Amino acid sequence: MAQRKIQQDIDKCFKKVAEGIQAFESIYEKIQQSTNQSQKEKQEDNLKREIKKLQRQRDQIKTWAAGNEIKDKKPLMEQRKAIENVCEEYR
Repeated sequence: MAQRKIQQDIDKCFKKVAEGIQAFESIYEKIQQSTNQSQKEKQEDNLKREIKKLQRQRDQIKTWAAGNEIKDKKPLMEQRKAIENVCEEYR
């Protein structure tokens, strides 16, 4: 029973990660196309907020990967890498 609950939480987390990465890319694209400085700053604030969300998800994924409940850690590591790659893109 607990295993199923953890798997459901992981699936929800993966969905949030996918949505977060998509939102990040959309905001990042808006920043690149923006010419108005105040608009650009507002989008950068949104981008930072999105990065924070992704980093929280990454921390949760790291916690699951460090635990013994999950046997196949490969999907967790792939999601973590995807988040880290997105964060590196901004820097």
